[in-house]
Amino acid sequence: MIGSGSGDEGGRVEDFRFLLPRQYGYEISREQHALYVRVPCAMVTEVPPEGLRQIDRNLERWVPDLREHTLTTFLIADKDFVELETGRFLALVKDRNAAPIQEAVNDLMQRIETGRDIKLRRILNELSADREGELLSSIRHGGKASRRLVVGRRGRVVSYRSAPPEGAQDIAIIPTVRAAIRRGARVTNRLEIQKQDIQENIRYARIGSYLGLVVDTSTYDEESREQMEAIVHSLFLDAYERRDRVALIYSRGDRAQIVSDFTSDLEVVRETFQRAEWGGLSPFASGVMEGAKLFLLRLADTIDAVKILILVTTGKANVPMVQGGNVRRELEMLPRTFAAINLSAIVIDVTTHGSPYLREFATLSGAHYYHPSTVRYHKVTLANEMLNAFESGERDRSAQVGKAFLDRLRTTQGS
Repeated sequence: MIGSGSGDEGGRVEDFRFLLPRQYGYEISREQHALYVRVPCAMVTEVPPEGLRQIDRNLERWVPDLREHTLTTFLIADKDFVELETGRFLALVKDRNAAPIQEAVNDLMQRIETGRDIKLRRILNELSADREGELLSSIRHGGKASRRLVVGRRGRVVSYRSAPPEGAQDIAIIPTVRAAIRRGARVTNRLEIQKQDIQENIRYARIGSYLGLVVDTSTYDEESREQMEAIVHSLFLDAYERRDRVALIYSRGDRAQIVSDFTSDLEVVRETFQRAEWGGLSPFASGVMEGAKLFLLRLADTIDAVKILILVTTGKANVPMVQGGNVRRELEMLPRTFAAINLSAIVIDVTTHGSPYLREFATLSGAHYYHPSTVRYHKVTLANEMLNAFESGERDRSAQVGKAFLDRLRTTQGS
């Protein structure tokens, strides 16, 4: 049963670190759609192969339904933690390969230092590639996506055809040779190829995706707002590089509002977002429906394009779509929306520790769930360094760590 979306897991990472000191060894707990793994190491990157083997043994009772019902895993050490997709975590445990843990930590550090969310870009690229694969299949079977076939030297080769009388722009060598052999061409020291044998490549040229960006601007929480602004900034940079078209919807007040239709002029959309007002009621269901409506209004343009709806939200919902409506009932019906219009979706959860409702909503919707824990990660790790420095009585080190802590926070807020 889907709840109202207003819950939060609280400080579960800190709870597990406090309640399960390292002397307990490798301990595992599962709550809602998240898995928590406490490791007896100072940093998560210090987990040895034997530790992965112990985690694998402890996971035996959970494995049957972990992949289906658990979206994310928190790996918690004494001084830091890292969040991984459960599928990726299970794979690294099975292979005894700790490299993905280091990669996840590196992604967090790079996100703070550059303002670019590498992991989110990877998710977008994977979704786009999957959708393009479906479109290519449609092309090969005579589907409506054929108007994206081009002749020239740009794009991926998907087929070939006989060259037109005026000549070929991009000769398909192997199909040309086959055509000559089928015709019965004489082979002496070289194959005799005639004009009618020449085949021309047909390529699939990618045009940018259509991204419908729904941002929950109802939040009063400063940390969530900073996280949202950093994510949207990173999305704009990626969309510009990928030549995507972006639409912007604010989810705030009595109902969500479309503030920008699909456009490739991302500078205008960025300036619009910078002027956004924050705080107010949270019409979550209205935000989802307004985002879906945009794709329906542009159905003719997007029927053969990659379509991705991106929800950047805290998951709170306290306003029905219609006056007197039932918020809970509306939320239970929302997951059907994506399947009805063949829409891919990403749910970006900006709550501190991840919203159980948003994880469940993503599971039921077939959406990709993403919880960027960058800000929280650095506040926890640097705060722990400060406490350790103070306890050790090292004044110089305490001052250095304190300065680094403040610098990190300023960098995060500035991104």
